[in-house]
Amino acid sequence: MTDKRPNLLLQRVAFIGIVICLFVSAGQSQTRQKESLRGLSGVRVYVHPVAKEVEAGGLSTAQIQNAVEKQLRAAGISIQSEPQAADGSAMLMVVVGVVKRPAEEAYLFDVEVSLLQAVHLTRREDPEPFPAQTWGQKALGITGPKRMDLILEPLKARLGDFVNDYLSVNPKPQS
Repeated sequence: MTDKRPNLLLQRVAFIGIVICLFVSAGQSQTRQKESLRGLSGVRVYVHPVAKEVEAGGLSTAQIQNAVEKQLRAAGISIQSEPQAADGSAMLMVVVGVVKRPAEEAYLFDVEVSLLQAVHLTRREDPEPFPAQTWGQKALGITGPKRMDLILEPLKARLGDFVNDYLSVNPKPQS
C-alpha cells in the first residue's frame, strides 16, 4: 500500500502556485491596460452598427452611442469628433453581438468595449504606427427578443471600468 498524502500535498501546492501565477499575470495585464490610457486628452467613440434583431428588440446604434457619450462626458472625458494624432488616434470602440439560441426565445449577447491606439513596435525600425487594442473589457449575457435594452447595463458597467482606469492615470484638473 502506498501513501497518497505526499502526492496530494504536491498537487495542492502546484494548484496554489498556478492560481497565484494567474492572479499576478492578470494584475500586471490590468496595470498595462491602465498605463496605455495615461496622457490621453480624450477619445473618439465608434459604435459598431447593431444587428437587426437588436434594433427590433428596442435598442439602436444611436441609443448606444448616446449612452456611451453621456457616461464619458459625465466623467469629464473629452469626446473627439475626429481621431487626434497627439492622442495616438485613440478610438473607443463598442461592439454588441447577439446570437439567437435555437428553439428558444432567448438571445446570447456579448458587449465589448475596447480602446484602439496607434502604436510602434520597438523591435522594428519602421516608424509607421498601426492601430492596436491597448485596453479592453467584455461582458456576456442572455436576454429576450423584446428586452434588448437590458444590454445597456453590462455595457455601462464595462464603460465604468474604462472610466475608472482612465481617471486613475489621468486625474481631473483641480478647479
